[in-house]
Amino acid sequence: MTRLLMRAGLILLVIGAFTVAPAAGPAIGLAVTDGGFQVDHSRFWGNTTLFDGSIVETSTASSQLRLTSGVEVRLAADSRARVYLQKAVIERGYGQLFGAGSYELEAVTLRISASAPDAVARVHVGSTRIVTVAAVRGAVSVRNAAGVLVASIEAGRSLDLQPQDAGASAPTHATGCLLEKSGKLIVVDQTTNVFIELGGDGLAKELGNKVEVTGVAETTSPTVQGASQVIKVAGITRIGKGGCSTTAKKIGAVGAAGAAAAAAGTGAGAAGAGAAGAAGAAGAAGAAGAATAAGIGIGTVAVVGGVAAAATVGGLAATDSLPGQGETLPSASR
Repeated sequence: MTRLLMRAGLILLVIGAFTVAPAAGPAIGLAVTDGGFQVDHSRFWGNTTLFDGSIVETSTASSQLRLTSGVEVRLAADSRARVYLQKAVIERGYGQLFGAGSYELEAVTLRISASAPDAVARVHVGSTRIVTVAAVRGAVSVRNAAGVLVASIEAGRSLDLQPQDAGASAPTHATGCLLEKSGKLIVVDQTTNVFIELGGDGLAKELGNKVEVTGVAETTSPTVQGASQVIKVAGITRIGKGGCSTTAKKIGAVGAAGAAAAAAGTGAGAAGAGAAGAAGAAGAAGAAGAATAAGIGIGTVAVVGGVAAAATVGGLAATDSLPGQGETLPSASR
């Protein structure tokens, strides 16, 4: 009788173990690799099932993550990511997303998405907090942790991006065309390709010119459709006269021709412009200097939504394949 009770108890324990196991949830897809890799710290060869939150670590070969939703993400060799049904968090190395609706790649709090079904976004995370984002095909959007658009990357371009320690309260620094849209003044940043709604005096006299603007983000939402945020301008410096007609046409804005109306709406004054210009020189230098000191690199630097950005040297978007990517991958069958 004692032996029978022990056997029954063992059976119940085994049944209990199988009952607990499905708590990981249903499978969300497959990881397929032409070689060995790790999923949730276990070694696999060829392919294995993915669950929500699975940790995928590649070795010498790339891995293709095929989700049940139809999303496809590729990890390069020597890369690591946490894979979820709605996003993949790239923790190290390269990740590549093939346009898939609302699905995102996340890296160092940045949220990267492809704009169209045929678009391809590529992300690299190194040993620093710098994230390189490339639009291999189609346009790619980058948002900060709060969902504010901080970069819109066109096909064939890439940016180095780095969230600042001060977060959204970091000074905004943008360089580009000052235009008028929907009755408001905006600046179209030439580095990040986003535009920002501006508030403050002494701005309208620079309408249609290329300027350098610094300021602090407001808590109010933009009233101009498509603007990423509103900033209260602390300083403005002209860096070039005119040359903004193409940019204005592209986004449906008004350049110098609308200067009189914009000036009347903003109450621009010579004294205000002088004060803003002086503050702008100091503010712009401070913002750019802080970003460069943080390791983002040299050249034109923007700080939008608490994220520093600079044009990438080398062209991550121009590469056809990822490190460790072979010609073919094995089938999903074992």
